[in-house]
Amino acid sequence: MEDKKAQTRRMLSERLQRYLELRAEHGADKAREILLDGYPQRQAARIGPLITGCSLAEGIGKALPRFEAMGFLEEAIDVSTDTEDAVLEACRTCMCLMAAEDLGLEEPLPILCELDFEATRRAFPEMTVESLRRQTDGHHVCAFRYARPRRD
Repeated sequence: MEDKKAQTRRMLSERLQRYLELRAEHGADKAREILLDGYPQRQAARIGPLITGCSLAEGIGKALPRFEAMGFLEEAIDVSTDTEDAVLEACRTCMCLMAAEDLGLEEPLPILCELDFEATRRAFPEMTVESLRRQTDGHHVCAFRYARPRRD
């Protein structure tokens, strides 16, 4: 039986391969939209329960053991202000690099993260998602910032 880490790697590689095929056939924008079909709803179902009734840092923190089981080393740092609930997600493991490596690509694409971010934005319109650093751009870690207005 395939372990969680191997299963995750396979799924990411398959998703990247599917994007590459769709991009070749339809172009990058259409490929993204095809892959986003139903993705915001899945993001809402996965993330919504984690971030409801608590801060984003607490919510992302709840997901860290799941991420670790899938092979991702990540941290959640609360960077909230008086007006904004915000978290910085620092990732030492990059799913885009993993998938590119598994497919033998010389140049990794940040498309898997970009799809996650866009699905999250669509699922939670009040939330902003920013990519601050990406390993696909040569940085040592990926750093993502999620924020929403504070509701206190």
